[in-house]
Amino acid sequence: MGFFKNILKKIIRVSRPIFSMEANELNFKIDSDFFYTHTLENFDVKTRHDPYTLDAFTLKTSNFYVEHIKVDEDTTWQGQALSLYEDFLKEQLKLKKLEVLENNEYEHYVFKVYKVDDEFLLHLIYIWEVNKDVFILDFDTSLFKTLISGLDKNYIYKFNNQKRLNIDFDCSLVKLNAFKSYFNSGM
Repeated sequence: MGFFKNILKKIIRVSRPIFSMEANELNFKIDSDFFYTHTLENFDVKTRHDPYTLDAFTLKTSNFYVEHIKVDEDTTWQGQALSLYEDFLKEQLKLKKLEVLENNEYEHYVFKVYKVDDEFLLHLIYIWEVNKDVFILDFDTSLFKTLISGLDKNYIYKFNNQKRLNIDFDCSLVKLNAFKSYFNSGM
């Protein structure tokens, strides 16, 4: 009986979501044995509605902005989700230039550092799962550094002395989907 119990525990641990929000905490799966939990304080959550989403929300704190999108299994993105989000950012922030300075990928995570209009840095964490995409704009870099260091023990952050973009961002792909068609029915 112990053998089957151990197998069941391993299956449950491996199948846990990469990203989740529960009881004022963000949970990030670093590997099958380790989760990073970030406790939330002073945050604003908005549920976002669209006929093609099962679960969508934005979460805003003074340090970062999260957009969580879980689409229906019959829904398809009208391009690569991260690329669409980058175009969305450029449009919503009215940016002239968004240059990628660093791009690191680890299983279900993508970490990007952008130079914005040749002046500021913007840090983006993209997490993807089956039918779920999470975009995190990290304005103070603490979440970015913690997560990437958990995934890559040899990672060295090299942008300490550069100005970071810190904005009051409150736009949503889901909210604008009816006008922009970022995703729709795949049937």
